[in-house]
Amino acid sequence: MTVQWIEDFNTGVEEIDLHHEGMAEKINELLNAIDSGEKIATIRTLIIFFESFLASHFVLEEMLQQKFAYPDYRSHYDQHIKLAETFSGLNKLIETEGTSPHFVPTARGFIMDWWNSYIYHINSADKQLTEFLKTQWYKKGMGNSTF
Repeated sequence: MTVQWIEDFNTGVEEIDLHHEGMAEKINELLNAIDSGEKIATIRTLIIFFESFLASHFVLEEMLQQKFAYPDYRSHYDQHIKLAETFSGLNKLIETEGTSPHFVPTARGFIMDWWNSYIYHINSADKQLTEFLKTQWYKKGMGNSTF
């Protein structure tokens, strides 16, 4: 089973939506590696790559929030920190369960729980942010552009 990206998750800001879809693809790569019994070193590499991708996405959103003085910046930023810290727990799971027979279902459950939290973040905080950004762009005559 993999995660599914659906149109309802889109925020209407292309750059942000492309990042979100890319994260779904990276999560699926990680799930497939776990399911197919890839070496722990390979799984760790995919985790590091995903964490880097996630961090770059958060930087994009935070840059936009600062540029347009988003009033809920601190709360949104704190959510990003919590999501990143939670995902980093996957490394601890690998250290404790990586060679056990319980690793695959435990890792899958961990990733799917994290993904559900992330989708909640997209559907609440990110959609609020993008609605704010769109109003700011139109006020400044920028249309639906982020830059």
